[in-house]
Amino acid sequence: MIGLSYGHKDKALAFRFRHSIRVVPGVRLKSGKRGITLSDTVRAQALYDHDQSLYGNITMPSAGLTYRTRFDNSRAHQHRAFQRKQQQKQRELLYTAETGQFKSLRIDPKQLRVTLSDQGGLQLMLLDGRQLTDEEMSTLWDAHPQLLRGWLDEQAALINGDIAEYIDLYQEAPAVDTKVPCYLPAAFPDPEPLRPDLLKLPAEPVYPQPPAVRLWHRLIPGRQQQLVRAHQQAVHEWQTAKLRWKAETHQARSAADRARQRYKAYTSVWKARKAAHDTEQSVYAEQFVTLLMTDEGLMTEVLIAELEQLDWPRETLVDFQLDLDRKQVWLDLDLPVVDSIPLKSAQVASGGQSLQLKSKSEAQRDQEYARYTHGVVFRLLGVLLASLPAIDEIIISGYTQRTNQQTGFEQDEYLLSVRVQRQAFSELNFAALDQLDPVIVLAQFIMRREMDSDFHFSAIKPFEPGQD
Repeated sequence: MIGLSYGHKDKALAFRFRHSIRVVPGVRLKSGKRGITLSDTVRAQALYDHDQSLYGNITMPSAGLTYRTRFDNSRAHQHRAFQRKQQQKQRELLYTAETGQFKSLRIDPKQLRVTLSDQGGLQLMLLDGRQLTDEEMSTLWDAHPQLLRGWLDEQAALINGDIAEYIDLYQEAPAVDTKVPCYLPAAFPDPEPLRPDLLKLPAEPVYPQPPAVRLWHRLIPGRQQQLVRAHQQAVHEWQTAKLRWKAETHQARSAADRARQRYKAYTSVWKARKAAHDTEQSVYAEQFVTLLMTDEGLMTEVLIAELEQLDWPRETLVDFQLDLDRKQVWLDLDLPVVDSIPLKSAQVASGGQSLQLKSKSEAQRDQEYARYTHGVVFRLLGVLLASLPAIDEIIISGYTQRTNQQTGFEQDEYLLSVRVQRQAFSELNFAALDQLDPVIVLAQFIMRREMDSDFHFSAIKPFEPGQD
C-alpha cells in the first residue's frame, strides 16, 4: 500500500515510543476507505453483551472495520494533486502532439536535455552535446510555445523545490471540533430479488366460421362438398390447437404461480437477511464509537489511516505512543534539515520565455525553515486532536540531523518540543488560519525551544513520557 508503513530507525531515539511509521513523499488522492483491524475483538464483543438478547450473536467482521479518512480533502491538498495530474497530462499531450512537428529541425524533443542559463533562459542540448543556437531557440518558441513553457515551469519547480508548496502547511490543520471519525457501514452485498414478469398467455385459437354456401357453389359439381370438407379440417385443427393452448396456458399459469411463490419466499429471506445486516452494521458503528474512546489498537489504526492520506514534500519518520491513562499522545517528528530550503526562488518572467531568479538570503531561508517546521507541527496537532476524541493532550517533539562537530558524524538533535491541551488549541480561530504565524502560535503553549531572533535553532532536551 502506498502511504505509511511500519518501519524502524537504527538510532537510539527510535526506542522512545512504541510505534514507528514512515510518511512517503508525494501528493495522493485515494478513495478514502481503509480496513481497520481491532486489536481485541473479544473485548469489543464484551462491550455490547447487552445487545445479544436483541440482535442475537454478533461478531466483528474478520476483515476488520471500514473507516473513511477525512483530512486528505483540504483545498490545498486537492489543488496540489490536481496540479500534478494536469502537469503530467499536459506534458504527455504536448509530447504526443508536437513530436512530429520537430521534423523541420530534425529533433526529437524527448532526446533534448533541458537546462537553464544564469539569466534564467531555457537552454536545450542535443545528445551529441551540441547546444541549440539562439536562432533555433527562437524558431522553437515561435512554433512550440506551449511545450517550451512547460519545460520552463518544470525548471522553476526544480529550483523552488517540493518544500516550497508546503511552507504554509499549517493552514490545512483541521479544527478540533471537526466531526469525529465514524464507522462506514458496509452495503448489503446481495441484490434484491427481481419481481417476476407479468403473466403473458398465448392467444386463444379462434373457432373457424362455417363457409357461406352461395348459389354458384351449388351449380359447380363437388364445390359444396369441398367447402364442407375444408371446414371440417379447420375445425379439427382448431380442436388440436385448442388442446395445445389449454396445455400451454396451464403450464404458463403454473410457472407464474411458482415464480411468484419463489419471489415471495426469496424476498422474505432477503429482507430478513438485509435487516440482520443493517442491525449488525449499526452495532458495529456503536462499537466503533465506543472503541475509539477506549481501545488503543483502534485509535492507533485510525491515526495511521489519517496520516497515510496526508501529502508531504519529503519522506518523514514519525514515532508515537498513546497513553490512555493520561489521555495523551506522544509523537516524535523527523524534520528536514535546513538545507532542504532552496537557495533560490524562481518564477516565470513577464515575457513568458525565461525565469526570474532570486537568491535567498540566509535569514530568509532560516525564516522559511522555521515557518515550515512549526507549520508541520501545527498541522499534526490538528489532525491528532480531530482524529482521537479521547485524547486531551498532544506532545510533539521535532528533531533533525546535524553534524557533530566533535565526531564528524550526523546525529539527531531536537529543535522543539511542545505540549498542547485540546481546550487551548480549540480556542484558535480556524476560520482565519492564514492570519496566524505558526512560530508565534506554538510559543503560547508549553514549549521547549531555543531559537534566536534570526531563527537559528539550538538543540534542546524534549519532553519525556512521565514528566509533568
